[in-house]
Amino acid sequence: MTSTFNSTVSQIVLLPGSLLLLMIVGCILLAARWRRSGWTLLILGIASLAIFSMPVTAHKMIRSLESAGAVNPKDLGKAQAIVLLSGGVRHSQPEYASDVSNSATLERVRYAAFLHHQHNLPIMVTGGDPSGGEPEGWIMKRELETVFDTPVRWQETESTNTAENAEFARRVLAPQGVDTIALLTHAWHMPRAKKAFERAGFTVIAAPTVFHVEPVQRIMNFIPQADYLSLANKALHEWVGMVWYRLPR
Repeated sequence: MTSTFNSTVSQIVLLPGSLLLLMIVGCILLAARWRRSGWTLLILGIASLAIFSMPVTAHKMIRSLESAGAVNPKDLGKAQAIVLLSGGVRHSQPEYASDVSNSATLERVRYAAFLHHQHNLPIMVTGGDPSGGEPEGWIMKRELETVFDTPVRWQETESTNTAENAEFARRVLAPQGVDTIALLTHAWHMPRAKKAFERAGFTVIAAPTVFHVEPVQRIMNFIPQADYLSLANKALHEWVGMVWYRLPR
């Protein structure tokens, strides 16, 4: 299956697509005079949309994935390299006259530069071009070297998902004798990423970045907000991805 097909399916089955589809079916049933079923689906869709948009819900969902704490500096002494995963790009930004890292990738790039300067570990970047444009690996390499004054030793620019990140990174690093890596990605992405890289044959030291440690904001914690629907969707995407990776191939 192509990455475009996978992305389309994801938009349908995740948020808010799945809830909108539920409400559309409810409206169709109401129009067909299946009133009880129609009202049930419609109310369920609206209620679910509200609940997933609440900060308290999204925060608990994303925190359930952030089981790996900040990396212990002593553990980094065992790593042979940092493997940095991409998180998306912003295309054709006029002020740069090129594609640039989006905010998620930039957060990872910043932490990779910090770890390199603290521990002098070589860096590998991995990421293709699932959305078109320049490969994300090239963009990360350019920004690490020009913005953060941090060298990149290896790059992989063909992968379109986390499983391919792991598989293709292994092809590059195994001939170099690199088996133990510090894997760098967002804390919420780490469980799925770590499992993928261990399956590919690496010994993985988790080096997550960006933890959600927001305090409860009283009544605002229960007011639906668009940003938190996006956060809940990230958590749901990771749960679905972990189930998908467990299916036999």
